Amino acid sequence: MKRVKHTPHKSSFGVNANIVILIVWFGAFILSLIEPISFLSFSIPFIILFMETESSLVKQHAIQAISLFFFNILATLFIFIFPFFSFIFWIVAIIELALIVVAAQRGWDYQEYDLPFIQPLTRIVKKFLLR
Repeated sequence: MKRVKHTPHKSSFGVNANIVILIVWFGAFILSLIEPISFLSFSIPFIILFMETESSLVKQHAIQAISLFFFNILATLFIFIFPFFSFIFWIVAIIELALIVVAAQRGWDYQEYDLPFIQPLTRIVKKFLLR
């Protein structure tokens, strides 16, 4: 995977793009920890994706975050339907947290980052949202 590094720039929100990327990743993660509304975790990157007009880097990270948290919702539904697999939940949660930390660190350095394991889902989300 090639690393594309962007020059430091501001987003359309008026702050540095790397700050907005941190909000995309950690805002959605914190929202996913609040049990009654955890299914809305993808809403923060979703809102930022459509409000951002200048930074393609922020948009790229927002699409990745939407894909990851949509996968999280699908995994939660799977575990709800098949409770026997609930032991997998903690493994998936630890992997997701590691991916979030790595993606946020790459975003802080103004680098694009493609999350492993969910690239097919990311392509579908990107095609669906950015027509």
